[in-house]
Amino acid sequence: MAAASSRMAPSSYYCRTTACTLAILLISSCLAKQTNIDYKLIRFRRQPTVLRNDAVWSIGCLQESWYPQRLDHFHRQRGGDEPTFPQRYFICDKFWSQKPGGPPGPIFFYAGNEADVTLYVNATGLIWEHAEEFGALVIFVEHRYYGKTQPFGPDSWSTDPSYLSVEQAMADYATLLWHLRSQMGAEDSPIIAFGGSYGGMLAAWLRLKYPHLIAGAVAASAPVGAFPGVPGWEPSRFWQVVTYDATASAGAAPACASNVRAAFRHVLTLGRTVGGRKTLGRLLRLCEDIQDEAAVVDVAYWLQGAFDAFAMGNYPYPSTYIIGDPDHPLPAWPMRAACNHLASNGLQPSDLVEALRDAVGVFYNVTGGVQCYNAQTSGPAAGSRGPWDYQWCTELMGQELPYYPTNGVSDMFWDQGAFDLEAINAHCQEAWGVTPWADWSALTYGGLNYQYASNIVFSNGLYDPWSAYGVLQNVSNSVVAVIIPEGAHHLDLMYSSPADPPSVQAARQVEMRHVRRWTDQFYKMQEERRNCTDVKGTGQGYRASGTDVPMESSMASVA
Repeated sequence: MAAASSRMAPSSYYCRTTACTLAILLISSCLAKQTNIDYKLIRFRRQPTVLRNDAVWSIGCLQESWYPQRLDHFHRQRGGDEPTFPQRYFICDKFWSQKPGGPPGPIFFYAGNEADVTLYVNATGLIWEHAEEFGALVIFVEHRYYGKTQPFGPDSWSTDPSYLSVEQAMADYATLLWHLRSQMGAEDSPIIAFGGSYGGMLAAWLRLKYPHLIAGAVAASAPVGAFPGVPGWEPSRFWQVVTYDATASAGAAPACASNVRAAFRHVLTLGRTVGGRKTLGRLLRLCEDIQDEAAVVDVAYWLQGAFDAFAMGNYPYPSTYIIGDPDHPLPAWPMRAACNHLASNGLQPSDLVEALRDAVGVFYNVTGGVQCYNAQTSGPAAGSRGPWDYQWCTELMGQELPYYPTNGVSDMFWDQGAFDLEAINAHCQEAWGVTPWADWSALTYGGLNYQYASNIVFSNGLYDPWSAYGVLQNVSNSVVAVIIPEGAHHLDLMYSSPADPPSVQAARQVEMRHVRRWTDQFYKMQEERRNCTDVKGTGQGYRASGTDVPMESSMASVA
């Protein structure tokens, strides 16, 4: 329980940050101290389950390939020996247009997230459904230290994570794309970056960092403002959006959010005594007794985690994307399904706890066969002493549990105290020997300030809690915000479905109109360059054919 001078931390929290959608293992106990959180015995995260999508693989064009990537893009090695590692990517040229006498088709590039890249190969329908229309070459690239792209062999993060950073990953993508474009004779092909969640952040930042290479970016559910140092940043806003999903405005039972809040209050009240903890274990059908008050808070975070999953995975059709079980998808609108168990008014405290148990069972008991819950070892997605925790501890890449606290007032949970950077620093020093550069991302990429950028679409679904940190207003004619009222976590990147709300359908249309504009813009610029000549061979600059006005003359007239 939170108090003025201390905050309890959970044994269970998400690795599911911006896009790590499928991790299913919870970490072990974290003990409260006066001013910091002591993280103990952090367990390894299970890798996401990758489900084959026959709609993708039946196309018959995907080639798994490997590129000898430079390990360190920013420090030269004495003696000229530059270490490399094999970086995995998938490429499909079936739809690529290479008409004689005309420009080649564009390159649709997906910036891999913090998981096995085949997860995104299978799920990113927006690319596959439009590749033929655009005559596009399709490329999905895997992020270093994830999936099979391991610089130092399996679990490279445990060998040496020091080469894992946003900057290194973006340099990987730029280097590989530069190489492929040259190798395939595609210098006249505009590259459009796509990405969702962390991948969406990378897509937008690639457009900022490498505008000569990336002609435009579709950044879906990209929480580019989720960093200290960004004006208006407030970590508890994540949980306000989760709570919104549990209200009538989002289609849930009207009493749901208030009942959830009351249920958590009773969970923590029962946890204060030995007898209460025994009752709580029975009401929640836990496999093991709850030993002390710290373990009660662990259980409370475990319960909270299910609602995190419901909000991010609040899709309009049954989906395996969040749950990772091909035989047992979450139901359509899972938050609404969970809230059906919390729909009644006037529930007694014990009834509230049982209703809360049945609500989270929509996730934790998706098979219907769970007899009792082990809150220590089962759960939606877990933080771990793995690569994403290292990225949190160096760059503060979004990690909601346990770091983004709730307050129990503007959300439906309980007061977890203030955002505790001091505790985070202590954990990161203990786990990795590093301390986060809290303002680095805001300083380097500008947070939500994209007034100097161009050709980026930021899409956000208002059911997605990461929308709290997204670009939600148009910045200019070429940096635009697409708002999807009924959208969850990067739903617009997924395959279209008859169940899609009109707002999702409209969002995809807007996104691809911008992609068309960017490609047309690129081809026009290429044509103008071809029609330009070096003025009389003077080296004074380029002018369109038919004029012989030197560049310096026009400059002089301006002066």
